[in-house]
Amino acid sequence: MRCYKFGVKRALRLAIPLGVLALLAPAAASAYPWPIRPFYDQHAIRGYFNDPRQSGPEQGFHFGVDIPAPDGTPVYAVTSGYARVHGRTVSVIPWRRGVPRLSYWHVVPTVVSKQFIRKFELIGHVMPGAEHVHLAEWKNGTYINPLRIGGLAPYIDDTVPRIPSLTFSTAGQRLRPDALSGTVDVVAEAYDTSPMPVPAPWEQSIFAPALLRWRIIQGETTFWQWTSAVDFRTYLLPLTLYDFVYAPGTYQNRPNRRGRYAYYLAHQFDTNLLPNGAYVLQVDALDEQDNVGQASFPFTVAN
Repeated sequence: MRCYKFGVKRALRLAIPLGVLALLAPAAASAYPWPIRPFYDQHAIRGYFNDPRQSGPEQGFHFGVDIPAPDGTPVYAVTSGYARVHGRTVSVIPWRRGVPRLSYWHVVPTVVSKQFIRKFELIGHVMPGAEHVHLAEWKNGTYINPLRIGGLAPYIDDTVPRIPSLTFSTAGQRLRPDALSGTVDVVAEAYDTSPMPVPAPWEQSIFAPALLRWRIIQGETTFWQWTSAVDFRTYLLPLTLYDFVYAPGTYQNRPNRRGRYAYYLAHQFDTNLLPNGAYVLQVDALDEQDNVGQASFPFTVAN
């Protein structure tokens, strides 16, 4: 049994570290517009921050957002600074503090390194075959989420993430939820959808939620407090965490093919921590604008 709550916006009940608040507070004053025209209109996005990326044996987290645009579309700097050109990537290095450092990927440059770039100056065109510009933001030695509050704007998202399934397993073998014992891995399938139509052939694309959390309840009693399993709201996760975050069965979006995103909520959760009996595992999935999708999954501990 699953139950969803749609169209709900509420404040996070998780405590936000002071360090994150310190990062977000000044960012609100440095929001930047879109790198393709019209600059102050919201555009579609076909790839989110920390989405899974797989290329043969290699895998990792997506370090920016993908903005669909036809090949040859003009791409403009949305901040001022000095250009750094590397192949089909143009970075704009800020000349003063408080300005984000942005890079524009899959672009045929029209500028050269060390050239001073003014805001809204043409820096290149979407390269043939790319059909999008990848926008990335770098701060304090890591990539950060362009869709966070204070980043790319305007960006309004009224969609609600979904959690269609939950599975328990041991050593890769799926378990029946009505008779759990010992230690188990807990995996939730979850995804968000685009607030705007995404151009073909990517119209089936799904996206990573910004935050996944879970708890265990029995009636009105909470047996396991809210625990964050995935937090993509601000920082790019290290590559070494990919297999810790994304579970087997995950695959990314492809043209004309929707992806599937499966996340570990817990590794080797010890069911002996719970008395034998029936419980409900509740999962929340939130996006960057605190739309909350919720699903509930019954299970029974029988040690």
